[in-house]
Amino acid sequence: MQEETAEVAASNFSADSSPFNDFGERRFVNKLSWFGPLNLVTILAFTIPTAAAASLFSFMYTVVLPESAANTAIGLTNVSGAMTGAVFAVLIGFLSDRTRSRLGRRNPWILTGTALSALGLLGLGAVSYSAVWAVIIFFCLFQAGLNMFYAAYTALLPDRVHSSLLGRASAYSGFGSLAGTALGSILTQLLVSVFGAENLKDGFYTLPWLMIIISIVIVIVLPGADMRKKKAVEGQGDIGEEAKSKFRIPRDRDFWLAYFGRFSIVLGIMLILQTATQILRYHYGLTVAQAAGVGAIAGLLMAGAGAVSSLLAGFISDKIGKRKPLIAVTVGLFIIGTLLLIFSKNITMYYAYTVFAALSYGSFQAIDQALMVEVLPDKEHVAQDMGMLGTTNTLTGVVAGGLGALLIAVLGYETMFLLAAVLAFVGILIFIPIRRVK
Repeated sequence: MQEETAEVAASNFSADSSPFNDFGERRFVNKLSWFGPLNLVTILAFTIPTAAAASLFSFMYTVVLPESAANTAIGLTNVSGAMTGAVFAVLIGFLSDRTRSRLGRRNPWILTGTALSALGLLGLGAVSYSAVWAVIIFFCLFQAGLNMFYAAYTALLPDRVHSSLLGRASAYSGFGSLAGTALGSILTQLLVSVFGAENLKDGFYTLPWLMIIISIVIVIVLPGADMRKKKAVEGQGDIGEEAKSKFRIPRDRDFWLAYFGRFSIVLGIMLILQTATQILRYHYGLTVAQAAGVGAIAGLLMAGAGAVSSLLAGFISDKIGKRKPLIAVTVGLFIIGTLLLIFSKNITMYYAYTVFAALSYGSFQAIDQALMVEVLPDKEHVAQDMGMLGTTNTLTGVVAGGLGALLIAVLGYETMFLLAAVLAFVGILIFIPIRRVK
């Protein structure tokens, strides 16, 4: 009975043709209009500094610390940041659904999260990288703000977009994420050439400004409904008491299949992504400048391949009305690319892997966000449930950061590449039994 209720709720989720949602906020029903490009620019504005920051602090560790200590420090920093992000993703998802402010439910958290992220980035430019604990503190602050922003922002998709447009809206997000990662690599090379390896941390001071600008734009062009009177009408009490009574873990089969399938796939991707600096510096034996150069070329390849796959996948997914077969194909491309890393240590194979991974990740991102929205059990806990699904990004960072460092130290890079491929394949298998999504 509970599963049937969830299926009915999900079938109606974001599917009505009203131009306004239940709170009187504008929805995009017949076409995405300017929301698509805005979504793209927003994801770019946050992904570029996120990708660059990950490279910068990793490179700084390899400059200041010996190899074994740098590998440990990178792992600890990634794990700590990801754990912090996971907590804030779920917490702010819950609070966002229940926020009653003049700016609406989402916008206060969008602005606050951006401010905290900016402070974290500026702090990373000020600390000494021999003081690992200080780097971890500011990276955790950055991750807290970043996940606060995303918990609120990703809820705008089901809030504002009709179900028939979800694939295309997700395609903008997917391309923005992939292109932002690529441009972050290119920006890293530029910062290395400007500041040099020894003063590379000064590059952090250049990162937060686009995030701040785009967040202000979002609040202006997507104003939230004034929710202050809503609180009085519903008679909601103290947020702590409401949390005790209303916070719940979804008891929904499809939700958890989507969660663990996504977790497995993203973990495979993150194992390689979070250890990219070590792969280039120590597996291929490159200097900081050489590694940044390779990263920039890989970034260009990633942007080109990802642009094609992301836009095509979102359109095709909406056209045929199916998500799961396309996810299987796209993740298969990542597995092929990862196997190339196992069988060759030539830098050309790293570029080949990048193309396969970009084709895979771009299309996966385009389809994945639409799938996540369609698998949500009900309307009342949109941001909370999206935030919980979003923890697959942050929790995989927790696991990948520590597991990657451990695998490199004990079993070597090839074993890590093989495990990444296996995890991606397992994720495909977990997605297959989902019933609410074709």
